[in-house]
Amino acid sequence: MMTSSGFMGMVHAARRPTRRGRTAAALVVVAMLAQTGCSTGGGEASAGPKKGGTFTFAVPVDLPSFDPYASNAGSGEMAYLAYFAYDPLVNQTADGKFASGLAETWQVGTTKTTFVLKKGVTCSDGTALTATQVADALNFVGDPKNLTPYYATVPYQVAGDDTTGTVTVTTKQPFGFSLETVGNIPIVCAAGLKNRKAMATTSAGTGPYVLKSSNQTSYTLENRSGYTWGPDGATTDVPGTPQQLVLTEVTNFTTAASQILAGQLNGGRINGPDVDRLTAAKVTHTEHPYQKVGLSFNERADHVGSDVAVRRAIYQAIDAKAVAQVIKGTPATGLRAGKPLPCAGASVQEMLPSFDPAGAGAALEAAGWKAGSDGVRVKNGRRLTFTIFFQSDDNVLELFQKYLKAVGVDAKLHRTTAQEAQDLFTKGTGDWDATYGGYAVPLPTNLQQYISGALPPAGYNFAAVKNKAYDSRAAEATAQLGDDACASWVQAENAILKSADFTPIADASIKVFTSRGATLEANSLRVPVPTSLRLN
Repeated sequence: MMTSSGFMGMVHAARRPTRRGRTAAALVVVAMLAQTGCSTGGGEASAGPKKGGTFTFAVPVDLPSFDPYASNAGSGEMAYLAYFAYDPLVNQTADGKFASGLAETWQVGTTKTTFVLKKGVTCSDGTALTATQVADALNFVGDPKNLTPYYATVPYQVAGDDTTGTVTVTTKQPFGFSLETVGNIPIVCAAGLKNRKAMATTSAGTGPYVLKSSNQTSYTLENRSGYTWGPDGATTDVPGTPQQLVLTEVTNFTTAASQILAGQLNGGRINGPDVDRLTAAKVTHTEHPYQKVGLSFNERADHVGSDVAVRRAIYQAIDAKAVAQVIKGTPATGLRAGKPLPCAGASVQEMLPSFDPAGAGAALEAAGWKAGSDGVRVKNGRRLTFTIFFQSDDNVLELFQKYLKAVGVDAKLHRTTAQEAQDLFTKGTGDWDATYGGYAVPLPTNLQQYISGALPPAGYNFAAVKNKAYDSRAAEATAQLGDDACASWVQAENAILKSADFTPIADASIKVFTSRGATLEANSLRVPVPTSLRLN
């Protein structure tokens, strides 16, 4: 999915070390590198942790539903926030190793992965979590007709044995990322699967918090007393753990930053120039790398992005170094971002042209787009208008307009409503030429469903990408393990870059700030880590 500065949102992943000689349980995976505070406090000495209290956290985009298996208008925020109410089978520690979640132990093979559940885990309605319930949730996610954000492109089947508490996941072909994908899915209990509609405003999971109320712009969750099965046995009884958590929509980063400084918010993710303001005020924050800026092109036949020459020229017209400077990041180097990163190696610099306005103009000229009298290029009587959809405030979109105007492209910016974004991803509708935002996915297989396969509403290939070279190499990669799989994934992702189906532009760091008297941890899949919230 894409980052919430654009359209979607998940996260990044760690580079996979060579797998030779490792046990299955030690497979290294998705980066969830928990970070400690990166700046000095900014707060005064506290008398000690509070008992109870309310922790208010800013959500930077619309969040119309708290259902982790829904598309959520493409915002992807639930990829972070779902874990407050819904636990996965496994977690990871700061050093990237696996830690327990709902599962106490696990075994990974080439076509079979088993999880043994912890004893005593209960759903929010008080009923015991069973292996059958876990299997039902995973099979629901694995059914392509349900179009869940966690759908894995490699088909699997799950069986639960309630006597032993064992959940068994099997695939017909070797799959090197089963633990990373299936193990990280937030598990919805039986009551939630039976009443999906209710999950928009209530929760039915095993997580440390329970959703109690919602008004569509904020969600109020309550601490689960007696919760003891968090990562490596984390609990909600630690002094300073808030009694209530309020997730509130604050789409303007300047507003969110001011509210953090004033203590009206306890925390929030901040982008743009307000980062400097908070850093200068010595406000505590955590950070980790992610892909922030990129363009996905609408490749349907009636859009200008259907022409690879136009897509490459659009990228060539944008100064990635200048964009990176504005966001205080670095130019993108690969199709995915993160440090470390599994199967790294796809190269933006090798596959895409370097910044060259004159070259971009010449490429558009060669593609039939001639300079018009008003500076906007024309082909067969059609002006080269290029509409960019985006979802939340950012300070480089106007810069895009400037660069594209210089090569004869009339770039128009359109901030979508939540409904427009949802329709774009679930129905394939909308008059757009590009969506703005970087992919933030941990694994090559996570990205696959967005750049290949069926179009909405049957699939998630919202940009209508048809890249035969990618599809061929990706199919080869999913049937391989270890270094062989990574080599094939690199070739597949280079094919996407060469065709400019998606053009990464700049990477940055996710920065999560906390007000005086509040602390949290964040990692690449948990912004923030649910059991880390504290009020002092």
